[in-house]
Amino acid sequence: MALRYSFDLGALADKIDAAIAAVLANGLRTADIKSDAAKAVVSTSQMGEAILKELQALHA
Repeated sequence: MALRYSFDLGALADKIDAAIAAVLANGLRTADIKSDAAKAVVSTSQMGEAILKELQALHA
């Protein structure tokens, strides 16, 4: 939200949102958002790394 509304960086926020959505669609979850659809429960650090990897792949 800060990127979009405080810093007027909506395009960057959209890219990050897309990366997060892709990681969640692949079934990764942290323990606090675990669901029956989760393929893997990962640490917060691992989730951050997965989001960064997806961001790099989507927008290389």
